[in-house]
Amino acid sequence: MEMNQLFCQCCGMPLTEELFSREPDGSVNEDYCKWCYTDGKFAYDSKEKLLDFLMEHVPNTEGIPDDERRAAYDGYLSQLKRWKEA
Repeated sequence: MEMNQLFCQCCGMPLTEELFSREPDGSVNEDYCKWCYTDGKFAYDSKEKLLDFLMEHVPNTEGIPDDERRAAYDGYLSQLKRWKEA
């Protein structure tokens, strides 16, 4: 049986069981990674703050201009549950 890959619905990172977030009652939340959502709270209260983090921390090995990188990240993030609902 093939399982679909789960992705954090905030940052887009592929999820594995050890990366799932937790609710305040300790239950698992398979929608978000433990870095984006913990104990019922999101680490990023705006997509702009997450974009700033990605621009600073994701290596740019291809030398893509910053405005193009930011637009690509924004386009991808905009498809995720967290930012569709925001």
